[in-house]
Formats: sequence, C-alpha cells, structure tokens
Amino acid sequence: MMRSMYAAVSSLRAHQTKMDIIGNNIANVNTVGFKASRVTFKETFAQTIKGAGGAQDGRGGTNPMQIGLGADVASIDTIQRRGAVERTDNVTDLMINGEGYFMVSDDVNFLNRYYTRAGNFILDEGGNLVTQDGYKVLGYMADETGRLKSSLEGLKIDKSLVYPPQATKPSNPPIPGEEIVTFKGNLNSDTIGLRTINIDDATGNPINPSDLKPVAKNGDKAGIYQFDPVLSKAAGKPVYSQKNEELNKALGRETTIKVFDDFGNVHQIKLLFTKMSVDSNNGESTWQVDAMYMGKDGYMLADDETIGWTVAADGSITPNTGANGFNCDSFTITFDKNGKIKAGSAAKMPITIGSDLTQGADALNFEIDLGKLTQFSDKSNADASFIKGYKQGSLKEFTIAPNGEIIGMFDNGERRLLGRVAIANFRNPSGLQKLQSNMFVETRNSGNAVVGKPGQDGFAELNPGSLEMSNVDLGQEFTNMITTQRGFQANSRVITTTDQMLEELVNLKR
Repeated sequence: MMRSMYAAVSSLRAHQTKMDIIGNNIANVNTVGFKASRVTFKETFAQTIKGAGGAQDGRGGTNPMQIGLGADVASIDTIQRRGAVERTDNVTDLMINGEGYFMVSDDVNFLNRYYTRAGNFILDEGGNLVTQDGYKVLGYMADETGRLKSSLEGLKIDKSLVYPPQATKPSNPPIPGEEIVTFKGNLNSDTIGLRTINIDDATGNPINPSDLKPVAKNGDKAGIYQFDPVLSKAAGKPVYSQKNEELNKALGRETTIKVFDDFGNVHQIKLLFTKMSVDSNNGESTWQVDAMYMGKDGYMLADDETIGWTVAADGSITPNTGANGFNCDSFTITFDKNGKIKAGSAAKMPITIGSDLTQGADALNFEIDLGKLTQFSDKSNADASFIKGYKQGSLKEFTIAPNGEIIGMFDNGERRLLGRVAIANFRNPSGLQKLQSNMFVETRNSGNAVVGKPGQDGFAELNPGSLEMSNVDLGQEFTNMITTQRGFQANSRVITTTDQMLEELVNLKR
C-alpha cells in the first residue's frame, strides 16, 4: 500500500510541474516572440516481483511481474513554432519570416551573445539599435562608401551622418564609358530652320543674318536673349531675357540642367537647341546647341562679354565665350534622314565652369552626351536623363529591407547602405536554454550558432514593420489545464484511499 501512496505523490509532483508550465504559457500569451513549453511524463523505475521464465519441459514461458513506482517528468520542451504576425509599421520592428534568431550583446567586444525572436527594437540616444533592455543588436556596419564590413558589431544609425558631395566630372582615374551628363528625348523635326526666317526688327525692317547677335549692354541688337533693363535694375547686375518671338520659332527646345562642383555647389546651365538648316540633297538637319550659365535669380548673367552665338552674313556660326569663367563653344549636331544622330558626327558637347564660379572648388570640365537624341515629327522633349553628381546631404530617414539591409535616405536625394542585420541559426534550436527577456543562450546540445544574412545562403528573410507574437495556443493550454487538473485530482484520491486502507489495517487489532 505504501507503493501506491508514493506513486500518487510522484504523480502529484509531476502534474504540479505541468501546471506551472501551463500557467507560464498563459501568462505570456501576449509576450512578443515568446515560445511556449510543454511537459511530457515518463514512468519511473518499476519493482520486479517475479522475473520472466522461458518455456521448457513441456511448460510454457511466464511473463515478468512488476509494480510501477509512479510518474516523473520526462521532458520540458520549448516549442519553436513561429508565432502570429502583428503589423506595427514601426521602422525598427523586425520579424524573422522563418527559422533563425536575432543576435544581441551587452559586451563591448560583442563576444557575449544572446539570441532572441523578439524584434521590438528601439534606437537609443547614440543611435544604437537595441532591445528594450539595452542589448545591442548585432550585424554588419557599412563604411562611408556603402561597403559592408566583415566583422559583427552593434548596429548604429547615426542621425548626424552626412553624404559627401560628388562633382559632375569624370572619375580619376578615368572609367571607360562613364556617363557624366546624358541627354535623351526628341527634337521636333517640324521646327523652322533659323536661316529661313525673315526677322523684322522693331521698325518692321528686315534684319540681316549678320545682325543676329546677342545684344550688348546697350540693347541695340536683336537676339534670342536681350539685355533687360527692368530686370537688370532689380538684380543690380546685367540680366538677359528672351525678347524676340520670331527668333524663338527656330528654338526647338530650351531646358536647364543642374551640375555640381567638389564643394556641392549647384550650377545651372541653360541649353538652347536651335534648328539651323535642312540639307535638301540628303535630308540631313543641322541643330546648334548653346549653353549659358544661369545666375541664382534664374536669369542669364554677363559681365563684360556677350553670351551665346553670332550668325554671319554668309550663314556661318561664331560662338561667343561666356563671362565669369564659363566657356562652351556653340556645338553642332547633325541628324540623318532617319531622325538619328548622323554616324561619325560629334555628339559630346564640352563644358567648362571655371574656379571663379565654383567659389574655390576645382573647375568643372565635362561633356554632355547628345548621341541618344532623335529628330522626329513630335514634340520636343530633349532633357537630361542622367547627371552625375549631387550636393552634400544629411540623413533624413532610414528603412530596413527584407534582406536586413539598413538603407539611409539623405535630403540630397541619395541613398546609401548603412548596415545589415545578422541572424543566427542552430542545428538543434530546441537545445537552446531560455533566459529572461525572451533571450536564449546556446548549449552543448544546440550546437554552435551559424551566422548569416537574411535572405541569403538559405537564411530566412525579415518582415520589417512587423512583430512575431507569442505562439501560445490558448485552446490547447485550457485543454491541458483540464487534463492536468483531473490527473492531479485522481492521484489525490489514490492517496486518500490508501490512507483509509492503512487506517483499517491499524484498526484490526481493536
């Protein structure tokens, strides 16, 4: 009878352990990244009353006779099943969409590592990506060129980070085929050729081609741009603006581009595409491209020299050197009868912006590639499709991609890789040992951590802006609670009944 009592006691103890686990699971039903546990039982050592006997001499064999001595806890397992997804849209909230763990550390050398599924991270005062308890999230930081380093360290998003400027000029050493400024688009083939226009001056008299010059400061000549006394007075310097409407009929396209020097200063260049003539023999069209340096007030500025081009009486074009260190000879492009740039003709227009305009930075010398322009009977929309360079920018915001890359967005429109979140996996995740705050540490049975990058080499991707919730199944937990209660109750009845039997035994002598 004592065996039955001790067996019941061992079972009560096992069921109490199971109820403790159930209570902890239910308590963490809303804990981010929590992994539920389960308890399994096993039979304890059984007392053998009679051993098994083999068959012999015409008699059959006999089975062993054993009495069990109760139940014990066989295992307490951590269920690594992924929990439900909660969308938060918080940029520092991360979820692993599959197997793996985030790595965090409280060590200055990042050697003391912990592992967690809870991705509710925040930024501290120094821009470090940390857990709610201040453990730094580990990953790979990028250098100033956006290249990832090879060593693991705490991820940091420094809000004071700046993106250095890049000048609009060829690389040093030169890169073959490098684009600096590239134009694409169309120039309307229906544009009237300049040499066929009969332009009248203000008195109604025809103007000879030799008089088509940009106006000097006294404003006595006609041209695409003329000296504007009203605007000049307001600006306090010579300002030129468009005046002659007839001459604009030959102006197929006018557009402005922005280029940058080594200091990140912005320089505006206005480009004028003027159709000059059409060769009736071969159908080739000649266009002249003129560049003008524009001041900050949006108008062309000049000091002592005229800017633009001059048409002589014989129809020849003479470029004018710009003022203030800007120089761009008038450039000619030729289209064949099919509307494409004529094969073998020059298509790269050289531009020079002197150091007096760059305010101490190196002068800019680059070419504008016009070789991708077309001339068809459609609206003129020629424009820069690519311009190398940008001004300095400050970090405005950042995002985290599914592959763990932290992308910084700067106020100069540029983006740069700041770092990449690292994750770890184990051969036996169930062998990890739980600690506080949803963290695990590796054990001898979990195996060593295999470190990798999300979405690469078989590692799971991340769900940015989401959190993994607890994987506790309340329905299952309540069912387990009922069965555990019944088991505990039944074993307590065994103890009560055994006690009554012992009492009857004691009362026999009476």
